[in-house]
Amino acid sequence: MKEELLKIPKGVGELILRRGGVVARPLLATNNFVTFCRERGLRLSQDRLLCLERLKLFAPIFRVKTPDEDTPPLSIPVGNNDKWFRRGWAWDTTGMDFDYEVPTANDQNQEAYYSVFQIDHLSMILSGFTMSLNLDGFLDHQEEATIDWEKNAATWMDYARQEAQSLQSHEYRPAVALLCQFVSDRYFPYTRSNQRTMLVPRGPRLHSDHWTQIYVPDWDWYSIAKNWDAHEIERLFDLTPEKLKHAYRGLALSQSHCDPLERWYQLVQFISVRERDRLKGKALRAESIRTGAFMLQRLYKDVYNEDLPHPNEMYVQIITHIPELEVREDARRYLEFVVNRYTLNPTPTLSLFVEGASEEAAIHMIFERYYGVHPGKCGIEIIVLGGIDTATGGKADRFRAILRLIDYLHHHQTYAFLILDNENHALKLKEGARKAKSTHHKKRYVTRPEYIRIWKSSFEFDNFSATEIATAMSLLNENRVRFSRHEVISCKKENNPGSALSILYKRKVKYNLEKIKLNQILLEEMLSPNSKQQIANRPIVKALERVRKLAARNPFPTRQAIWERNQASKYLGKKRRY
Repeated sequence: MKEELLKIPKGVGELILRRGGVVARPLLATNNFVTFCRERGLRLSQDRLLCLERLKLFAPIFRVKTPDEDTPPLSIPVGNNDKWFRRGWAWDTTGMDFDYEVPTANDQNQEAYYSVFQIDHLSMILSGFTMSLNLDGFLDHQEEATIDWEKNAATWMDYARQEAQSLQSHEYRPAVALLCQFVSDRYFPYTRSNQRTMLVPRGPRLHSDHWTQIYVPDWDWYSIAKNWDAHEIERLFDLTPEKLKHAYRGLALSQSHCDPLERWYQLVQFISVRERDRLKGKALRAESIRTGAFMLQRLYKDVYNEDLPHPNEMYVQIITHIPELEVREDARRYLEFVVNRYTLNPTPTLSLFVEGASEEAAIHMIFERYYGVHPGKCGIEIIVLGGIDTATGGKADRFRAILRLIDYLHHHQTYAFLILDNENHALKLKEGARKAKSTHHKKRYVTRPEYIRIWKSSFEFDNFSATEIATAMSLLNENRVRFSRHEVISCKKENNPGSALSILYKRKVKYNLEKIKLNQILLEEMLSPNSKQQIANRPIVKALERVRKLAARNPFPTRQAIWERNQASKYLGKKRRY
């Protein structure tokens, strides 16, 4: 088993400063590292950090002390002729044998620098040396039974000594942290990603404090990636597939165990990096540990040309991948299936096409007054065509545009439902839809004919009586001019009833008919409890009831296989026999 564990290369701390990872994820001075750990839920102070170092349980990457002469700060990356290490003002602290004197907390003549990737190692140590007592249990203890505090304390101290002795020779976790830091300039930017874009630092990199300074005037990650030799890392850390895979599995297990959001990892990975940085406590700690796992995953791919599973899928037996692994190559499609799983996809489950703004306003009013809900809450999007000709097209391209749009929507599993007046070529559009074959799926037609609703005359004449329309037109002009049911019936007999109604109104009232306001008056009557006709029997309500049920019974797929079955079903369009 020990042969599968990583070991610390000799002098790797100094090597990191010379040619390892110091720019993409710089090392942190003591105070900054303590803050970093506290933000991630670890109970840590500078005193405790020094205590662990004195006990030879946890050490920084390197230390510096006040030089014997006036000299510029230690320049990172360190050059071959740098005198800080030659003169003993800086020294590597990554070895297992600590042969240097650890300073006290108030010593201002030394500073230590740590790697953020040491947090997994530190977390393991702190959990082993941090006790939690329930004092109420002692208060509830029976008086006749004496608590032997000295014996209990001695037992605890024996455990602590044994644990310390075991961890003092623990080389594996420190080695993993050092490996992550060494490869961070190459792989860390990949971890700063929302699966579609990643944050890549470019240009001059400048950072300094009292002891050190990082200045790389022409740092270029793309150049580093192009010239990267992963096999050099393999030789330096004496890697084997077993060692690297074991290290990856260790980080994967650590992040999974401490992450309160572990069950939502598929969703979290698509969230903005800056928003993930605002996590707190264990969730943020898991995010930091996971960056190390992702880097080792990419290193393994580069060295051994094999993809390791996602960190959250290493220790579970997956019978059916949701979504499928091949789908995940397309980040946009992957995200679509993930948000479908959590019912977060804002894409409408049904797009309802109507002819004009007056119909749109009427449908909104019916939903909000009759169903008591906004149509958007039902997953319904209302699209105003702006006239029947927009749907039917011109002579050269009749029906093709709207049918292509319907085909596209059905391809994305959004029902398309049309409600149109019986004008121009509306009936031919419906007839054409019966024969239109899908260009996206060979097993179905574009749609089902019943998803195209053509009024016999128009929205107003099909849903309201001549008396209701005449009364509404009179109310619209505040009864200054009255209209009779016979005038309305005459308009209905015209080839274009809606246009005839507008002409009648303008001729008598001397200004244009405001159809939106007219429909509002008609709907107020329809929704009134005193209405002579039951609202459920109105044709528009019957059509919207079907629309509402279609939208409600259209759960988006969470896998490619489910999407394929839905596309081949009869729900989006009639099945084709050939």
